[in-house]
Amino acid sequence: MKKVFIILLILGFVAALVIPAIRGNNDSESAFTFDLQDNVAVKLGETIPFNFEVLDNLNEISLEVNGEIVKSWTAPSGKLTYGFKTSNLNVGSYSIVLNGTLTNGMIQTEQRILKVLSDITPEKWTAQIVTEYPHLESSFTQGLEFDGETLYEGTGDPNQSGQTLVAEVDIKTGAMRRKSPLDASCFGEGISIFGDELFQLTWKNGKCFVYDKNTFSILRELKYTGEGWGLCHDEKNLIMSDGSERIYFRDPKTFEILKTIEVYTDQGPLNYLNELEYIEGNIYANIWTSSNIAIIDPTTGKVLAFIDASNVVKEGKGNGEVLNGIAWNKLTRKTFLTGKYWPKLFEVKINKQAS
Repeated sequence: MKKVFIILLILGFVAALVIPAIRGNNDSESAFTFDLQDNVAVKLGETIPFNFEVLDNLNEISLEVNGEIVKSWTAPSGKLTYGFKTSNLNVGSYSIVLNGTLTNGMIQTEQRILKVLSDITPEKWTAQIVTEYPHLESSFTQGLEFDGETLYEGTGDPNQSGQTLVAEVDIKTGAMRRKSPLDASCFGEGISIFGDELFQLTWKNGKCFVYDKNTFSILRELKYTGEGWGLCHDEKNLIMSDGSERIYFRDPKTFEILKTIEVYTDQGPLNYLNELEYIEGNIYANIWTSSNIAIIDPTTGKVLAFIDASNVVKEGKGNGEVLNGIAWNKLTRKTFLTGKYWPKLFEVKINKQAS
């Protein structure tokens, strides 16, 4: 009986310690106020004033941006303010966390999302048709790229009938000189040629097929998480889109993500980035369901300009679907556009006109 009494006494003592702590953690009364009531969007370079007031005894308050403490106060009291400068950031989305450590060791947290918008307004460019060429209407174009004078195309397969393939295309006739299909279970997306290898993304299969560009034999499969949309490359990296505002720079050997940028205008994030092309230091991106092409700074993620290609869409769409396919011939310095199931491929001149 004494043992039972002692056990109950111990449990009561522990409860006396634990229950107030639990109540303190769930207490609706805040130990501090944060004047940033909602998520916030500002333009790059602006300074955000963070204001808060301590209402209870705190050992410390710390302000974190993307997990990094940018400012902390020991034994804070009264009203506090901090001007957070965005000039050293890139455009994109950032987590803001304010942690207050109470004297009993418990932590109260307030979280917000900060979106840093571009500090420039994209220029408005146009696409002028120079020449038109035949294009197979059976091609659901997902990738388009030159290697030297040779044009390569990758297609998707919305009907799941085994039409996903990579092909070498005769630009003058639109015919496929040679091609390599994939199983109907794979929906092909963007392609890019890096060295002697041709890379082909898949939409939801999480696979990137790597071919010998000269024989079209599959050398290996690379894995990734999420969706695959567009693909291009710079001098060192493969550059990939997934339909969101994010663009990933990947190692051509391992497909490891080396860097990620978020694509923003001065109005907010730019989603549905589709087929990609790297042209003279910038990323050109089709925007799915749109007649616009975005020109993106690969370092900052800022949208530098939009190409209005609505006149090209009008001439090329026919019974086909959306604009999708940008190819840049480095040797001739010519740009080509086409779309899904389009009967035509266009050489275009890009007119760069400031807003």
